[in-house]
Amino acid sequence: PPRAAAVNIGRRPTFGGGVVTVEAHVLDYEGDLYGRILRLEFEERLREEKKFPDADALVAQIRRDIGEARRVLRAP
Repeated sequence: PPRAAAVNIGRRPTFGGGVVTVEAHVLDYEGDLYGRILRLEFEERLREEKKFPDADALVAQIRRDIGEARRVLRAP
């Protein structure tokens, strides 16, 4: 069944950039999806990718992004 997610597509500038990656945080899911093929459908762009001063600042923004994704996707 479809699941809501917050997704980043980019170069991870906080950690030195590099190749483009796709990272999906599936809301309220605790299983292991590494190596699995997923289909993503996008609803709304939340923000531009940016470089944060440290990992803690990035984690704080990811938490805000997840909250915004829940609002946009009307997920619990």
